[in-house]
Amino acid sequence: MAGRLFTNWWAKMGPYYTKAYPEIFVGLGIMEFLYYKLSYGGKKAVKNSK
Repeated sequence: MAGRLFTNWWAKMGPYYTKAYPEIFVGLGIMEFLYYKLSYGGKKAVKNSK
C-alpha cells in the first residue's frame, strides 16, 4: 500500500524535483559532506579502549 502510494506520488512529482531543481541535490550533497567533516573531523569512530 505505502509502496504503491509512493510510486504514484513519485511518478507525478519525480520529474519536477529531479529536472526542475537538480542543483538542490548537488547542494544537499555538498552540505552533507561539510557537516560530516565539521562534526566528525573526517575520522572514523574510535573504539573505546580500557
